[in-house]
Amino acid sequence: MTIHALTKKKKLHTLSAGQLFFGFFILFCLLLILKNPEVAVSYMNRGLLLCAKTVIPSLFPFMVISDLIVRGGIGDLLLRRSCKPLRRLLGLSEAGCVAMLLGMLCGFPVGAKCTVLSYERGTLTREEAERLLCFSNNPSSAFLISAVGVSLWNSKPFGTALYATVLFASFLTALLTHLLQKKKHMQAPYAPFPTASASTLKGAKLFTESISSATGSMLLVCSYVVFFSALLGTLNIVLSTLGANTKISAVLFCMFELSGGVSQASALQNTTLAALLTAFAVGWSGLSVHCQILSVCDGKGLSLRPYFAAKLLQGTLCVILFWLLLTLFPSLLVPMQKL
Repeated sequence: MTIHALTKKKKLHTLSAGQLFFGFFILFCLLLILKNPEVAVSYMNRGLLLCAKTVIPSLFPFMVISDLIVRGGIGDLLLRRSCKPLRRLLGLSEAGCVAMLLGMLCGFPVGAKCTVLSYERGTLTREEAERLLCFSNNPSSAFLISAVGVSLWNSKPFGTALYATVLFASFLTALLTHLLQKKKHMQAPYAPFPTASASTLKGAKLFTESISSATGSMLLVCSYVVFFSALLGTLNIVLSTLGANTKISAVLFCMFELSGGVSQASALQNTTLAALLTAFAVGWSGLSVHCQILSVCDGKGLSLRPYFAAKLLQGTLCVILFWLLLTLFPSLLVPMQKL
């Protein structure tokens, strides 16, 4: 056997689990789209429409504002006092508190962008940045209250309760990671968020840089939405051919893509199951969102293994917490009328 053949064989044996998974995933996607090209095109159009009507209007302004806050050091001026309780309770630096709060308020991938930007500027350690990624990325209030609550469930209280559930699950994840961190004696050091005067960008340059950065991130988000729309559309055809029931389809959709997952979940006839699956979908967030986070963190040297475990934990916590809410307030399901 030649040296080239030995080297090639060695490389095949050293492929990581992630490389193997995404390798098979890409082949699976290719086969689905080649088999149903007209369906893929139709669902791509739906994805583009979703981006134009929902994703861009509800996300782009927040991405610009959050970028301005991080680049300009405005977070230190606005959030210094509110950060103190979080710093003590969760063991975060001021920069970490800003990334967490913006991720909770603005929706993904704002939390990841703030984390990576702060890490690049040296205001976060690698350990804290990896930890922040676990709980600083959540669906936005606009998506959960308006798109899920009002549009899908005909109930603003349902969407509001779902948003509160996601925030509490995120907070519990942050608290748990802090306790684990203390156990490993890796307490995050104090790292003050840079003030506006420390920023190298000022005035109009700061604003234009934030617009450019947000535009690139927005294009990336829309690209994933369109791709996964085509994938789920073709996958739905295959599932229908195999005779899969609506529950299996809904679970698979929730695993892959958030907007399609909550739409499928809300259509289930069992209202309680539909609500709990919706809660899992918004906690887990879907593979499409995870790919967005991977893109934001690409080349930064950050490990995302804790992130995937944390998102699975958040999905589980959302189911438990939302079930408790539904038990205490069954009226949350009343506005939903099944046809």
